[in-house]
Amino acid sequence: MPKKDFYSIVIPVYNGSRTLRKTLESVRRQEDDDFEIVVVDDASTEELRPLIEEMGALYHRLPENSGPATARTAGVAAARGQIIVFTDSDVWLPDHLIGNLRKAFAETGAECVQGSFSKHCPHPNFFSQYKNLYNHYVINQLGDWINTTYTSLTAVQKGFFLKGNGFDRNIRAASVEDRTLGESLISAGGKIYLAKRLEVVHDKFLDAKGFYRSQFNRSRDLAKLMQRQKESKFLEKGKSFGTNTRAAMLRLPVVALTLVFLFLGLIYPPLWLLALISFAAYCWLTRNWISFL
Repeated sequence: MPKKDFYSIVIPVYNGSRTLRKTLESVRRQEDDDFEIVVVDDASTEELRPLIEEMGALYHRLPENSGPATARTAGVAAARGQIIVFTDSDVWLPDHLIGNLRKAFAETGAECVQGSFSKHCPHPNFFSQYKNLYNHYVINQLGDWINTTYTSLTAVQKGFFLKGNGFDRNIRAASVEDRTLGESLISAGGKIYLAKRLEVVHDKFLDAKGFYRSQFNRSRDLAKLMQRQKESKFLEKGKSFGTNTRAAMLRLPVVALTLVFLFLGLIYPPLWLLALISFAAYCWLTRNWISFL
């Protein structure tokens, strides 16, 4: 029988052989014995079990690829801990994490403690650095008490997780499915504390194609999520869902228009003026982010 404050670190993975070892190494460095590691293999085509068991983690495999929301939910079902710590297979956890989480839960009385993102990115290319720094900026604009979650590092009381609806498993892609946990916790009466000093390193490589694909998927799923929240009046409770999500959704089409006008300007140069106007609109939408840089 695990202790009352036993922790379960749940990691979903799909073909993550490039990054998973370093993630598990960061977990194994924790100076605490009262935790377990549960890795949920979302029907990967890569053979991950030997690595996972070598690192002392519990291995659980889904019969078919179902997306990170379903994988995390399966991890909770397999976990023995009273506190569930969600992270991803491309994240490096900070040292002394378990002790700092215990302290945060005790001092705040929160049902959920949310971590932050480090400025450090192990990949030097532009798109990886830009996305990582933007994530760091966004989460640090929030206050101490928030109504959203980013499962690069989210710790939640298991009993309270089960009380709510958990993750929206209808969102199969890795986009905004993690944020639906925050909605579920808040709707169930929970409190989410943002511990900005608990920073993780996101070992995420993005090239141009991967960057625009992830931004498109995130904007699409965020629009669906906001519509659902509007219907359920979640957004009308005096809360904003993280940051200015409407502005965030507008940025991607504005960037797309800028690129289209630049390309068409090669054929009809006056269209470069429209590209300039679109770029100015993008700068206005991201003015706070630009001032942060």
